[in-house]
Amino acid sequence: MADDKVRVNAQSKCFHGNSLFLSSAIFVLVIINSSIFLAFTIHQLRQIGDVERMLLEKRLRLENIRASCWNNNYSKKEKLLQVIDQLPKIDRKYDKLRENMRRRQTSSISSLFQDLVHAQEQLLIQRCTPDTVICIKGQKGDLGFPGEKGNMGPDGSKGMPGIKGLDGQDGSPGEKGKKGIPGEKGLQGPQNGNGAKGDTGVVGDKGVPGLMGIKGDRGKTGVKGTSGGKGQSGSKGLPGLIGPKGDKGDSGPVGEQGAKGERGAVGAKGSIGNGTSCDCMDKPKFKESHQTESVHFGSNVTLDCSTTSLPEPTVTWIKTDSDGCFANFSKTSGEKIELKNIQPVDVGTYQCTAENAVGTSVKTITITSTDNPEVISCDFESGFCGWSQSKADDADFSRNTGLLRTPTADHTPGKGGGGNYANIDSSAMTTGQKGKLESFFIPAQEKHCLTFWYYVDSASGAILKVKTKACSLDEATLLKLTSSGTGWKQARVDIPVDTHGRQIIFEAERGNSASDVAIDDVSFSNKECPPADKKPEIINKNQTIVVQKGDRAVIPCNVTGFPGPSFTWDKASACSTYQRNGQPLVITNASLSSAGTYKCIAKNRAGTDWGEIKLIVNETEICTFKSTEQCNWKNIQTGDNLDWVKQTGSTPSSQTGPSADHTNPNNGGYYMYMEASSPAATSNTAVLQYKTLPAGQPFCVHFWYHMYGNSMGSLRILAKDCKTNSSVEIWKVSGDQGDKWNEACVLLEQGGHDYIPQIEAMRGQSYHSDIGIDDIEFRTGQCDCHTRIPVNLTCNFDGDICDGQGFRAQSSTTYQLRWSRAKGVTPSIGTGPDRDHTSGSGSYIFVETSGGSPGLKGSFLSPQLPSNQEACLHFWYNMNGAEMGDLDVIVQPTTGNGTTILHESGNKGTRWLEAKMTIPSQTQPYKIDFQVTRGSGFKGDAALDDISIKDGPCV
Repeated sequence: MADDKVRVNAQSKCFHGNSLFLSSAIFVLVIINSSIFLAFTIHQLRQIGDVERMLLEKRLRLENIRASCWNNNYSKKEKLLQVIDQLPKIDRKYDKLRENMRRRQTSSISSLFQDLVHAQEQLLIQRCTPDTVICIKGQKGDLGFPGEKGNMGPDGSKGMPGIKGLDGQDGSPGEKGKKGIPGEKGLQGPQNGNGAKGDTGVVGDKGVPGLMGIKGDRGKTGVKGTSGGKGQSGSKGLPGLIGPKGDKGDSGPVGEQGAKGERGAVGAKGSIGNGTSCDCMDKPKFKESHQTESVHFGSNVTLDCSTTSLPEPTVTWIKTDSDGCFANFSKTSGEKIELKNIQPVDVGTYQCTAENAVGTSVKTITITSTDNPEVISCDFESGFCGWSQSKADDADFSRNTGLLRTPTADHTPGKGGGGNYANIDSSAMTTGQKGKLESFFIPAQEKHCLTFWYYVDSASGAILKVKTKACSLDEATLLKLTSSGTGWKQARVDIPVDTHGRQIIFEAERGNSASDVAIDDVSFSNKECPPADKKPEIINKNQTIVVQKGDRAVIPCNVTGFPGPSFTWDKASACSTYQRNGQPLVITNASLSSAGTYKCIAKNRAGTDWGEIKLIVNETEICTFKSTEQCNWKNIQTGDNLDWVKQTGSTPSSQTGPSADHTNPNNGGYYMYMEASSPAATSNTAVLQYKTLPAGQPFCVHFWYHMYGNSMGSLRILAKDCKTNSSVEIWKVSGDQGDKWNEACVLLEQGGHDYIPQIEAMRGQSYHSDIGIDDIEFRTGQCDCHTRIPVNLTCNFDGDICDGQGFRAQSSTTYQLRWSRAKGVTPSIGTGPDRDHTSGSGSYIFVETSGGSPGLKGSFLSPQLPSNQEACLHFWYNMNGAEMGDLDVIVQPTTGNGTTILHESGNKGTRWLEAKMTIPSQTQPYKIDFQVTRGSGFKGDAALDDISIKDGPCV
């Protein structure tokens, strides 16, 4: 027992010792673990405090946002109520509406606004016309701003792990001790914890937009939530004592989730538009759609296109006729535009177009002026008219009378030289300096003519230019003048076309020496400039016009020159005075009596010209004298003794006259004859006469004649001058020609006056002289019947120049020397004959060379001579004079070049010289042309006399 007790005590002591040790160890561990837990707890509490402070800041910030939103909402509401308070001022019936709204004291801005809209609509329905769009025009509410973003809530703290238990001590040797209870797992040291994450801010409600108000200001963006601060790193835990493996510690509690950020405050609602600004919306309207403004050139005018409609329109302007520089110098938009310094090109119609969202309206304004549109026409007597001094030059023009300046007199008619003109005094200028005088801008949709008089001294080297300026301000030189001679000189210039108009500029430039440049009597016309004055010149001289009998004949007189001349027509060959006016000369029913040479006289203020134009009327007539035929060959009523008688078969007398006609000898045809039996007497005549023929043209008479009898008389063809009644023998045959019909071709061509062809039969000494004629063919033109035509022309100039026989002197620009008849000496001393050749007391013709120039020509033509037969030319000529030129005798055919058959030149002395030559047979009719060419001086008068042309060669 004692042992047991001892043993028990020993054991108790041991156990006690062991327990004490264990208790001590446990106590140490508890202390250590408690320290660690306390340190960790303190760290956790510190983190919790930081989070609470952050949450407090968030709450304060949200309260501020809520207060701001309430204030904005209240302000909007108050503004809306102010608008409602204004309604009774518009209409008293809105008093009740205002009281109800005030009494409701609603916090709903939307409700207030709907009430207000209803009130405005009722008011506008009463005010606006049925076709008008109703507009509630208020200020647009401010745009609500988003609430601030809430702070991010912090993450919950992670639970601490349990403390790791101590390892148990090794048991004493002996019995295997029971397995020790595993110690608790030691607490893990706190890790570096993250900062608490802030809660996500609640998005603010979107502000309600004001109805049709003006767009409000954009709300401010909510402040972004501040990120949670990063948590501090926890202290590293001490390692647990090695001991028995402790039991696994319980998991630490899960950290709380961070608080969610509060929802951002609702953005403030836009303010309500002012209901009093509401109006009817309509397209632009004007008080009047058209108006007229009368202005003076140089003044200013404002064009007004104001409207009262809403919405406010955009206004643009155009000038409908496109004249002027409107688009260059004026603004083209806005309700009002001002046109300064009105120009002639500004006159016209302007159109404004006003446009808004509802529609478009147009208004026109017409600018007129009573001022002269040709205002730049000026004689400078009372001022510069529409001209002004340029601001871009070196000197100004001034008005002067010429008393102290050059030129010494003005040009204006009726002022006696004492009027005014405009000039530049170049004495104060240097070489190359300029002065400019500018006109208004003038319309130029068609060519205009600027005419003026100017003075420029050529010795000074001065220059006067005429320029134009376009709306683009580009200048162009139209005219450059450097001299006006000794006085004033006129100038014209066309102003080019410009759809917008042009400004005219006179620019005077100083030369090497001082000399005035002057202008006067400026005129401006709305048509193209005429050419300078020019003497008329007829360009179709010597023209020949051929028509048929009965045609309409048009005789032109084509003329150059300015101004257009007056026209007078003369026909010198006419039997009576002939004068017509105008151009062209028209003959409606051409006949032989209207044929001939017409003289056109053209005259203007610069001079006179004339030219001859020949009208040929083709006509052919054949007369067989049958009983029903109407012929133009008639017996004359006076001037003869017997008549021509129509006959068929033989004549009553035997051994004379035809036995049958020529046309139808076996069928009883007719012919005309002269009965020579009693009471006819010797030399009695019977004359058959045709109608009047024009001078200067060829006609052919082809006929058959019968002259059988032993006392036969003669048969002649005569040309009777219709004005003088004198007759010229053209053809003649005498004596017995046998009992047969004989053919004859006679060419009729006379100069001078128109004439009447006649066939004259003369009785012989007895009745055996019946003369018959048949089948007369008359036609216009040359003869081609190849029958030898008798030619017997003589002219001694004692009575005239033989124009009755067809001789004539030419007068034209080619032949300017004139032939004249003279007796005795010529007017010039030392030249020409001293008497005629025929008798010494008769006449001759000569060319007067006084007053001419070397090389001038004179021409004297014979009548036309027949082709296909020779002729003998015999004449006398005188070439006395120290300055004698040439004498040429030329055979001139109807067409083509002539042939010279005689050429003489130089002084031949005072005596008359003879020329005689045979003209060979020609292939076409011809004339003989006596041509004189003037020598070096007036002592060169050449003369002709006693011209003879006969059929056949010379003997």
